[in-house]
Amino acid sequence: MIHPSMPDTSLRGHATSLLAACALLLAGCATNPKAALPAVQEAVASRSGLAVDWRQTAEERAAADRAVSTLLEQELTPERAVEIAFINNRELRATFEDLGISQAELIAASRLTNPSFGAGVRWPSDRPRGPNVELSVAADLLDGILLPVRKKIAKEHLGQTVERVAHRALLLAGEVKAVAYTVQARQQLLTRLSAIVEVNDAAADLAQRQYDAGNINRLELANQQAMAQESHLEHMRTEAMLRTDREKLNRLLGLSSGQTGWKISPLPGLPETDALPADLEDLAVAQRLDVAAMKSQVTLAEQALSLKRKTRLLPASVNLGIDTERDPDGARVTGPSLELALPIFDQGQAELARLGAELRRATAGYEGLLSDVRSQTREALETLLAARASADYYVKTLLPQRRLLLRETLLHYNA
Repeated sequence: MIHPSMPDTSLRGHATSLLAACALLLAGCATNPKAALPAVQEAVASRSGLAVDWRQTAEERAAADRAVSTLLEQELTPERAVEIAFINNRELRATFEDLGISQAELIAASRLTNPSFGAGVRWPSDRPRGPNVELSVAADLLDGILLPVRKKIAKEHLGQTVERVAHRALLLAGEVKAVAYTVQARQQLLTRLSAIVEVNDAAADLAQRQYDAGNINRLELANQQAMAQESHLEHMRTEAMLRTDREKLNRLLGLSSGQTGWKISPLPGLPETDALPADLEDLAVAQRLDVAAMKSQVTLAEQALSLKRKTRLLPASVNLGIDTERDPDGARVTGPSLELALPIFDQGQAELARLGAELRRATAGYEGLLSDVRSQTREALETLLAARASADYYVKTLLPQRRLLLRETLLHYNA
């Protein structure tokens, strides 16, 4: 800490100049709040081929609203739905602000702490001698020594934030696509159920006529009527589920009540095969950004603990400087000054314990996430294979049988 005590006008002017110079040095230049955005965009694009942006200003938001309106005028596809979500999802917008916070923390960690200015005036008991005046400017010497370490940690924290934000964008893209495909499938199912309702109604009408003619008994009539009623009930349930799925998609896309009349494209045909890599679990671990973010958190905890172990006996601040004072009788004393806290009572034991616990917690979380990612990958694979088998059964067995039933029922009805 530097303490130049200046009782006269000349020294006071030097103090003012020193304060102004420090202010200019610490202020620095303006920074770009989107400096970390390209890293997020690259991480998202490399894993999904999708483009994501961070819109902050009112002009950018207005342009985003126009883009959403234009996209909604077209037939909605899962890919187009993701594009709308990246523009309009409020939760993703809020997550992007984490980049600005981490960027600001990096700026703060890259600058020295502001110096402090002090002044003191003392009057002697006997007159008419003048007052004793002392002025001081103080700066922490240890703060400058630890500046590179703080800056490095802040950079790594910003990198972790980039990974976390990009992971959130990818999660949103996957969730939007899943709901969009569900809406497509539910809509197609509703079309098929409408045909089944028509067939069962025709069969029930035919059964009623046959019963009236005495060709079938009441049990057969009741069975046909029950099938028609069940198909109507299934149709109503599917309609309700479709409305629910559409609202889920509306929420993910951030759409208001006046934007929910969109139309979605038909469900595409089932591909012949599913191209799945053999090392799917290892690929998931390597590509998941939440895994990378958690690994960065473990690294940060290790660095913080290591730094504290090396500096536990250092004082919280080292105030080094020069003190100059003029007494009322005109005598001046000048010399160096040193102020530091002695590590007698607090030697950093509590902080070491806290950092050690944080490291163990981060390590356990990272190991648990690795296990969860592999389990989730296996679960997703089993779900995919089961869905493929079910779809194949529908295409090759159930639908041909339904078509045959429809054709035969219509033939009987027409006859």
